[in-house]
Amino acid sequence: MKFEHKKVEPSNENFQLLVAELNRSLSQITGDSGESSFLPEVFDSSKDGCIVVYLNKFSVACGVFRYYQNEVCELKRMYSNTSGAGSYLLEQLECYAVEKGYKKAVLSTRRVNLKAVNFYQRNSYSESRAYGKYVGVKRSICLSKVLVT
Repeated sequence: MKFEHKKVEPSNENFQLLVAELNRSLSQITGDSGESSFLPEVFDSSKDGCIVVYLNKFSVACGVFRYYQNEVCELKRMYSNTSGAGSYLLEQLECYAVEKGYKKAVLSTRRVNLKAVNFYQRNSYSESRAYGKYVGVKRSICLSKVLVT
């Protein structure tokens, strides 16, 4: 499969359609859509990045990184509805983050979302100390990875 990607803003129609799918999926898995953890209106294109992945002109995956702290970005709203697109998306987001000067990526997901936890672990993310609003939240697992520059 030949995936392609575009760097977009969160207002992009394809991004929004995929995030709506993500919200429905997360609601079924965890009982929470996760919408409150990413506000598109605070997206800052000078520090943040947003990507949509396409296969045969159809949008199949999306994701965002945003500034967390000096040289550290946080991955948000990662979603794929096509086999292989998630790994491609993650690789593109990591490269884009490195372009913007980030050296590490962090993220949080629900422990019950085993598909996501296993996906990130397969892609060299390891459990790390809880950060930000996830400190003390037992249902969350925080993961991180040093980005290759």
